[in-house]
Amino acid sequence: MRRPTSDVLGRYIDEAVRFVPAAGRGSRAAPIRVGRTLVTCRIAVTALNELRLPEEHEPAYRFINVHNPRCPLVFDRDERRWRCRPALDEHPVWSVNWAAAKLICRHLGGRLPLAQEWERFASNNDPTRAYPWGGTPPSHLLANYDEHYGGTSVVGSFPPSELGLYDLAGNLCEWCGDTFDGTRSAAPLERVVKGGAWSKDARHLAIAASRGKWGRLGTTTIGLRPVWDD
Repeated sequence: MRRPTSDVLGRYIDEAVRFVPAAGRGSRAAPIRVGRTLVTCRIAVTALNELRLPEEHEPAYRFINVHNPRCPLVFDRDERRWRCRPALDEHPVWSVNWAAAKLICRHLGGRLPLAQEWERFASNNDPTRAYPWGGTPPSHLLANYDEHYGGTSVVGSFPPSELGLYDLAGNLCEWCGDTFDGTRSAAPLERVVKGGAWSKDARHLAIAASRGKWGRLGTTTIGLRPVWDD
């Protein structure tokens, strides 16, 4: 695994959780490591600055949706560096499109999970499990959803899954590597998004729930969690 230079990124990688997905038909189980939390704003700006990502221009952004007034990332023109808005360092990063999510994962030495992988580590290989915490119906003590908290929360604010993974349901949805093909009318550039978000209702918290989102867009409800091939 290639190591970024920053201690912030190194600690995030070191805290990743080892997991062996159940083997599919005709395939063997290959171990992976999974980000314990969603990528935070602090981690994102560190990666973007190491990559020397230039300033974005609205509305024709390439990676970061600075056109959205709620974007947590800002470019400091004096220092020519990305910064996170105050008090959001430990919140999960949003306004990153699929290309940006892929870029950050690659800089961390990882990749975006496939939807099937995501479902397996969210369920701990239990296909009958409804939610990452089990079969208990959702509540606002278990996840950040349905606009109950009015926005994102600090990562790790809710109980982890039995694997020790946080915010698999709620806070922000997560980009996956797959093209979305759930319906015939799906746009070919849509990507799979898993997990619920702070503004989405309870049905999106189910492990089996998926939706498609145009990969070009960076929104207020989608973040990322990398995986590493072990």
